[in-house]
Amino acid sequence: MIEPAPLKKPHSILPLLWVMLFDHTSLNITFPVLTLLFFDVQSQLFTPDTTHAVRSMWYGLCVAIPHVINLFMTPILSAMSDEYGRKRILMIGTLGALFFALTAGLGILFGMLSLLFLGRIIQGAFSRTNPIAQAVIGDISSTKNKIRDMGYLQLAISIGAFVGPLLGGYFANQFFFSTLNFSPPYWIAAFFAGISCLLTALFFTETHTFQKNKKQFSMLHFLALKKVISNPAILKISAILLLSQISWSMYYQFIPPTLKTVLKFDAHSLGWFVGCIALWLALATGFGIKILQEFFKLKGMLVLSLYLVFFGLVLTFIFCKIPSESFSWLIWIAAIPTAIGDVIAYSCLVTLYSDSVPKEDQGKVMGICFIVVALIWSLTALLGGVMMGINELLPMAVAPLGIMLSILLLHSSFGKTLF
Repeated sequence: MIEPAPLKKPHSILPLLWVMLFDHTSLNITFPVLTLLFFDVQSQLFTPDTTHAVRSMWYGLCVAIPHVINLFMTPILSAMSDEYGRKRILMIGTLGALFFALTAGLGILFGMLSLLFLGRIIQGAFSRTNPIAQAVIGDISSTKNKIRDMGYLQLAISIGAFVGPLLGGYFANQFFFSTLNFSPPYWIAAFFAGISCLLTALFFTETHTFQKNKKQFSMLHFLALKKVISNPAILKISAILLLSQISWSMYYQFIPPTLKTVLKFDAHSLGWFVGCIALWLALATGFGIKILQEFFKLKGMLVLSLYLVFFGLVLTFIFCKIPSESFSWLIWIAAIPTAIGDVIAYSCLVTLYSDSVPKEDQGKVMGICFIVVALIWSLTALLGGVMMGINELLPMAVAPLGIMLSILLLHSSFGKTLF
């Protein structure tokens, strides 16, 4: 009598969530500090008499660089994770975050803009764990639980994005500022990145079956990637993602300098504001998606979330237009529908991506997702820097346009064939 093969123990997503939590804590510690590096007169990267237009231009370039590099590296690394396993590529991403923090921290410490930009290049080339993490969810989650697990992933990322800016804002100019300038948050970021590396090496187990004897990344892999790109469903999802990310990226990248220059926020307030955005993201993914699943199908969730983003962005522009201290708290309120709507919309679109391809192409399709994201974030960073040099509120005025177009597209015949 032949005994049945033992059942394979299902993978737990908990190790992945811990890796992503520390990885995004590390990366997001540094984000609000960028505003201070470029727009605070105490920053050693510029002379005090440097004009606002010049600072805005350099800020836009610094924010854009990682996303430009992502355009080339993310699809390669994502496709390689299909061939060589998720763990190896995830390890590269966490190490990239560590080297980015160390390099950029040295640039800030010594007042070298070139070294800060080198750190941002390292970040763009290697520190991009999100598509690999989404591919892991695609590997191990059932169709029924996929939107839930994608939500849990966004929850872990959002908690890191909440804790990181609070730490960054607090340590930006607290201790030995005359010597260290704004560099301490980057040393703390390096510490958290090191924890993420250790968690990946010691506790994350491979979730994808691959051939260990493969010697090269052949042209066949690129042909498989091309097949995924040409999928009509992928093209439609990408169009909606592209338009919605125009709005979110313009908002997220330029609300900190807007608050700094228009409403005169200090480092502590900036850290709290960016952290609270992530708190709304965490609440939406931790509870909002579950609640909405009880009342809406995937399309209904997507449409509702896009309307929330549009509403929040319009309110943000209105409240920035009347920069009175008695109304400044309304900026914080407007961030709630903006953040909640975006993360739910993104979770829905990522689920649609994953459901459109078989398991062996999960890494490739998540690479496509991040090509779209990187393209838009790089373009809005560059254009937003120019816009802010012209008028401080111009990025916030332009932000609602992309989400409005995505809503129109979803309501058209183009969007109706997607579901």
